[in-house]
Amino acid sequence: MEQLIPINFVDLTPTITPDFSEEPDITDLIIVEQVNSAIGKGAYRSIKKILKYIVPAYIQNEKLDPASPIIHLRISGDGRNVGQKVKHVMITVALLDDSAKLFESNYHYTVVLFPGIENYSTLKIAADTLIRELQELSSIGIVIDNIVWNFKLYFSSDWKFLATCLGFNAANSNYFCPWCEIAKNQRGDRQTEWIISKKMSILNENPKAYPGHHSPPLFNMIPLDHYVPDKLHIMLHITDRLWELVLQEIKNEGLFNDITRNIIIKEMETLKICFEFWKIRDTDNWCYTSLMGNDKLCVLRKFNLAKLFDPEHAALIRSLWNGFAELYDLLGERETNPHYFRLKAKE
Repeated sequence: MEQLIPINFVDLTPTITPDFSEEPDITDLIIVEQVNSAIGKGAYRSIKKILKYIVPAYIQNEKLDPASPIIHLRISGDGRNVGQKVKHVMITVALLDDSAKLFESNYHYTVVLFPGIENYSTLKIAADTLIRELQELSSIGIVIDNIVWNFKLYFSSDWKFLATCLGFNAANSNYFCPWCEIAKNQRGDRQTEWIISKKMSILNENPKAYPGHHSPPLFNMIPLDHYVPDKLHIMLHITDRLWELVLQEIKNEGLFNDITRNIIIKEMETLKICFEFWKIRDTDNWCYTSLMGNDKLCVLRKFNLAKLFDPEHAALIRSLWNGFAELYDLLGERETNPHYFRLKAKE
């Protein structure tokens, strides 16, 4: 496919701003050097040409049916740190019609790639051709082997990338929800049924119609109820917060000492997780090991909180952790009833 579908380049020089604040995800010196040399350039492959290449195989494997010519297409995006100097942003597409292959990298097709940060102005330029092609696919479809295929489009990414593409506030802003108009001071309101009340059609007419929206959505052909935050990133952020709350309680009680830290490290060893604390030089602040996804899930499900708190309080925290673990599992089940999920989330 790489030989048949050309790569086009986009000049991004005016919009590139290096970000040195985050740890690198990729440290291979050859890759870092190659990416550094590409700063100011973006790459794009035609999504229509990719579809014309892959759709026949999906038909042959009976994942698409020409008698019902509808393709469920997901757009995804994310950024990764390459070395200390450059962040690398990628947008991919995948066909949801073959759910068994969704977690295999060979079935995610890169359409936009550029060195830079996830900001609105750069994405707008880098994804310009992709946006125009998606508008066309959404409105008139595409003809492949004399069959007109229509599309249902979806968007999935972490919260930051999703909000950026929607021209929306950051998650810590007063108006933080991409789907409804809840404000930060209303988060404790358990009586109101917060539903998907915003509409993409209204944002298309007035990008600032809802509080917190500052720019036109980039992928405005995708309905808002087809924007889905990535399940993994939801888990990572919430488990981080749950763990921070545990440590904060220990600190508030004046018990964040060598004894407690050793208890935590020993319990992590029991769970076969490599974990340590270290003090930041010339300060009274402590850092600790940042865990990967599977380790975070293991801590969420199995960490013995009774090693740190009295039995009653440990049981209360464990109930909270188990409740989130159940919600996380429900997110991954196709048969989950939305009404049941809402009730469990309110418990």
